[in-house]
Amino acid sequence: MRNIFTILTATMFAGAAFAETPAVPGPVLSGEVELTFSEDATTDKWGGAMGLDLGVDAAGLATVDLDFSATDGNAITLDNWTVGTTINTLAIAIGDDNGLMPGAEGEQTLAAPAMTESVMVSTGAASVAVGFTDWTTDVTDISNIQGAYTIDMSRFAVTAAADYNMDSENTVLGAGVAGLDLGIASLGGAATYDMDAEVFGFEGVVTNGGLTAYLNGDDTDALQNIGGEYEVDANGVKFTAGANYDLDTEDFAPTASVAFAF
Repeated sequence: MRNIFTILTATMFAGAAFAETPAVPGPVLSGEVELTFSEDATTDKWGGAMGLDLGVDAAGLATVDLDFSATDGNAITLDNWTVGTTINTLAIAIGDDNGLMPGAEGEQTLAAPAMTESVMVSTGAASVAVGFTDWTTDVTDISNIQGAYTIDMSRFAVTAAADYNMDSENTVLGAGVAGLDLGIASLGGAATYDMDAEVFGFEGVVTNGGLTAYLNGDDTDALQNIGGEYEVDANGVKFTAGANYDLDTEDFAPTASVAFAF
């Protein structure tokens, strides 16, 4: 595995060095300040929090994607990072945001195999990511392998994915549908099957303008959560209100936020 990683890394940087060098645009800085308000279930009182998100993106011969965040009174932290390049039709990326399993909106019932730092190789509609257990100490210690393939059906897209854990030898299968136009709304969703736990989880998502609604469950409890949010964008200021209702515990969790993008 050490040789595989060495070849991938050498290919990425060697290809970048010998390719014809185009004009390189400068990095793009984007950000958002968000004020979030939520209800404390124990006190029934509403509390607020301020969050800052910053993004640094650079494209060209190499791509760089850095996502920072901070909360009031705390230091800025690097949440996610990805660096990579494209050689002909082969894209290679190293980072901690290369997970390939399909997602949805609430995601309370979907299996979510962890994918930390990894190397991802993509060509066309197919991608494979190799995750490291702790890449700072041993890049030959592989934690899991994920793969995904997306088929564009013109009116919607279908993705099939799988995760194999090298330690537990467990496999999680996943499938996702996105962008199915029903005329008055768009339908999507995802499903996962954990082979060791023998649990099939699913979630359906409907969007219509600024409204997004979802429901999810699994094969033992078909309907567990209903939720959604409505977002209004007014001259770069986003107002969002949403809630999740847990049908098993009968907990209702509303949230509201206002975000200023720059």
